[in-house]
Amino acid sequence: MSKLGKKLFIIFLILVVFSMLLVGLFINYSIGERFDDFINLQQQESIEELLEMLRENFEAGSRNEINSLLNNFVRTHRIPVWLEDRDGNIIFAPTQHHQMMRRMMGDSHMVTERSDFLPGQSRREEIYVEDSLQATLYWQEVSSREQIDSELYNYFRRNVFQAIIFSALIVIVLVIIISFIISRIITEPLIKLKNAAFKVAEGDFDQKISNNGDDELAELITAFNQMTEKLVKLEKIRKESASDLAHELRTPITTIKGYIEAFEDGKISLNQENLDELKEEIARMVSLIEKLKEFAEAQNKIFNLQKEQIEINKLIKNVSKKKLKQIESKNIKLNLELEKELIIEADKDSLIQILNNLIENAVKYNRDNGKITIKSCQRDNNIIIQISDTGYGISREDLPYIFERFYRADKSRSSENGGTGIGLAVTKELIEAHGAKIEVDSNNNGSIFKIIFPV
Repeated sequence: MSKLGKKLFIIFLILVVFSMLLVGLFINYSIGERFDDFINLQQQESIEELLEMLRENFEAGSRNEINSLLNNFVRTHRIPVWLEDRDGNIIFAPTQHHQMMRRMMGDSHMVTERSDFLPGQSRREEIYVEDSLQATLYWQEVSSREQIDSELYNYFRRNVFQAIIFSALIVIVLVIIISFIISRIITEPLIKLKNAAFKVAEGDFDQKISNNGDDELAELITAFNQMTEKLVKLEKIRKESASDLAHELRTPITTIKGYIEAFEDGKISLNQENLDELKEEIARMVSLIEKLKEFAEAQNKIFNLQKEQIEINKLIKNVSKKKLKQIESKNIKLNLELEKELIIEADKDSLIQILNNLIENAVKYNRDNGKITIKSCQRDNNIIIQISDTGYGISREDLPYIFERFYRADKSRSSENGGTGIGLAVTKELIEAHGAKIEVDSNNNGSIFKIIFPV
């Protein structure tokens, strides 16, 4: 069992033992109260039976049997009773009380204060036969357990206490078993989470924990799995970016180095034409570095999206307006076909970058006097943004790879237009970070890029 499991187990056990102790104390206190009630009820039933038998004896005129009846009653039930006739003469009194009376009062048969001989709470009941008073029965009501037969009370209390102890032992055994199971259920995913976290700290980001619950612990595991997925993606991007960057920078640097060495060796003259070619390579490298900076900023956005409610048509109009000068420089016509007001939850800066990249791409690879059409609409549970152009299109062979970093479908044309193969890669990653997707279709008459946002 883990350290946390042991702590939980001990806490459960302490709580149960403490609860059982409180219950035991409460039951112990209640026993006396309930036992008094029980004895008084039994006493009342016994007195009622005695009264009935006394009435029968008075009706039958069997007065000689009354003393025997009362003696048996006192001996059996241990309830002090006192019987007087209608004139106040003593018919029966407990032996010790009767002897005490004789010593105190001589031959007198009258007693004025019966409570002196029946300590505690005394009660009385008159016995009638055909509406004629025959006698009065006095008896002592049990008012505290000290007056009850101690053997009976102790027997009752001992049995109840044994039942409590037996029940407590059963409960404790059950609690031990249940606590062990609950501790395992709670700590097992935490142990998995701890082990996975240690592996992530060591650089192994390929960790995923199975999760079938819906509580806070399950939410923690889900958050951990999402974190490791992002770390895996970041690590992949880091490795691929470093490799791609080295590859892309090698070409302009090699070219620049070749020119410098040729100048030094006198193999080529330092004229304006050669200098212009050298400047082009330097400009290409600067452009590449700028795009890499843009790519790095986009990566930061992917993991730090600040989502808000955005009216997408308004944003499309604002971005298009800023790009209008660039569009008109190639005599390209811009058409906006925007549906009713469409609201999406997204990061505004990321959406602006996505639209900028796709519009720039449509301008860059369009024909002179061509056309760009931007549409927006809602279809079922999706909001769709579509950007189409009348450019040269993308070949079927290149189409599956256009969203890969540094990939250029037409390398010569891309270089002429300053393309680096980074813009579409950034666009795709930003779109997917929003839970959306991008689709592309192309032919010789142009390309159509479609962004699909789930509502």
